Amino acid sequence: MGTLRDAVYGLAVGDALGVPFEFRERGTFECSGMVGFGTHAKPAGTWSDDTSLTLATCDSIRELGFVE
Repeated sequence: MGTLRDAVYGLAVGDALGVPFEFRERGTFECSGMVGFGTHAKPAGTWSDDTSLTLATCDSIRELGFVE
């Protein structure tokens, strides 16, 4: 069974794969690995605010003691 950490890693990797293609029409691109300098002109592997907000939320939950 996976863990929350596994889910967050999956989210971050998926986000980094998708950042170069954000706002493009479906079917107009092919993602075959980490690439950079797409929609937002960021280096390969850059994640978006989605991952940043998820990490901040997880950190807050941990600090407040809501998770064992």
